[in-house]
Amino acid sequence: MKKTGLSLIAATLFGSLTALPAHAQLDCANKPPLQERFTVNGALVKQTGYALEWKRCAEGMAWESETQTCTGEPLELTQDVAASHFAENTEGWRLPTIRELYGLLDSTCAEKEELHVIFPDLAAPAFIDYADFWSATGDRKLEGMYYYLDFVTYALDFHSQGYSLTVRAVRDSK
Repeated sequence: MKKTGLSLIAATLFGSLTALPAHAQLDCANKPPLQERFTVNGALVKQTGYALEWKRCAEGMAWESETQTCTGEPLELTQDVAASHFAENTEGWRLPTIRELYGLLDSTCAEKEELHVIFPDLAAPAFIDYADFWSATGDRKLEGMYYYLDFVTYALDFHSQGYSLTVRAVRDSK
């Protein structure tokens, strides 16, 4: 019975993700320098080839320009509260899709050192054991379940929208 349950979850995860549009994968053996894949501008970073701009600090944390790092504690929000949090902004910030979040791992070949340069908050004590970030992508078969990505273990999973996780803001770059 346990094996069947795990197979169902794996099939649901795989089926939902394969239906999403794919991004080009980076050749990690011959990857270009980090500055060719990301353009860092203070509290923001543009992801080359994806037309996306990310906040370098999780929601609830603040960018400290003098030390080039994030301060404070990350907010942990339920998925529905996070979605409404972004619905109220006028600057285009939103929850990323799971493909957009996973694209950050693709663009860095999942190297922690590169991720920490781009997102210094990931080196904060709050993210020592896990760094689970919500996506806007709901599971197509299990209503009320949304995908998240852990930037410490690189685990992709889903949880109920009432569970609290961290949020990283993204917007389409201009």
